[in-house]
Amino acid sequence: MSAASLHIDKTLAELLYNHNCVIIPGFGALVGNRAAAYLDENKNTFYPPYKKLVFNSQLQMNDGLLVQGLVTATSLSFEEVNAQLESVVKHWQLELRRGKEISLVGVGVFKRTKDKSIAFHQDFSVNFLPESFGLQAIHVVALQKGNIKEKITRQIIDSSIPSAKKDRMTAMQVAAAIVVPVLAASALFLSLNLGKEQTTTMSWNPFASNTEAEVKPAVHPDIVINLSAQQIDSNDELLAMYTKKAVEQNSEKEQASIDSNLVVKKTPILKSVANDTAKYHVIAGCFAVEENAINFVEQIKSAGFDAHIAGKTTNGLIRVAYGSYNSREEAIQALADARAKHSREAWLAE
Repeated sequence: MSAASLHIDKTLAELLYNHNCVIIPGFGALVGNRAAAYLDENKNTFYPPYKKLVFNSQLQMNDGLLVQGLVTATSLSFEEVNAQLESVVKHWQLELRRGKEISLVGVGVFKRTKDKSIAFHQDFSVNFLPESFGLQAIHVVALQKGNIKEKITRQIIDSSIPSAKKDRMTAMQVAAAIVVPVLAASALFLSLNLGKEQTTTMSWNPFASNTEAEVKPAVHPDIVINLSAQQIDSNDELLAMYTKKAVEQNSEKEQASIDSNLVVKKTPILKSVANDTAKYHVIAGCFAVEENAINFVEQIKSAGFDAHIAGKTTNGLIRVAYGSYNSREEAIQALADARAKHSREAWLAE
């Protein structure tokens, strides 16, 4: 078995993430189009948007994309990979004429139909749409038909009023049943507000001057989080915690712009280390053209990040990073900060 046949599944899958058309020379092309999210009523499951693949047997001219990808994966020359790929395609065509299937892991299955054309069945376990990265299918439970509002109202009344007194309930008792919970909720709200660090004192006299109102600014101490391997069960929990912290800091910043008297002390922003010594990179995007990558670096720098070029992918794409770090914990914290402040599609590369 040739090196090209061993790597063609993985190489095709990687190319389909970044390209909407990948040609298999002498065989056909896989063309991808964005499909909207949908509900499978038989399984009661919502599926996120995905890239729908269609096989076009008319596009067979070698554009070099697949061959170059196999050259990177196998370290062979362009001519050697091209010759091996031609042999793989001939073997596929022979197997299809014999009535067999050609299965590509993570991509799909090719079959020969009765009219001697080639049909392709996509493997939907893999989503090639970049904007749906990390999104999973959601299983839902269908609601039973019926007047739910009437049913809930009847249950509340039945549970809150003794059955022996329902018929003798007066208008005053109905008013009391409505007013008492409202007063209790108001008292609880006032008691919680009195315990806050930021308090506002004001005159209840409607004819008094507004200058009597005094606002005492709250002081928020620096937040220091020390985490150990025993305290964090998984990287997902660590990312969720840092994301929550970054969102809270953004909220504090917006509040400070509304009230100039409110002083907020934020934790210092993590500084990335040199690209050539870092082990972890928070990636913002990948580009085939260097000029586009440089322009994107400047755009991210203007947003307040220590952006830079972080090497290339196995396919030769230039990676643009928000920052690079030696510590995985610092990298996850920076990833959460980038998703909260700039783009939810940021990801971590090692």
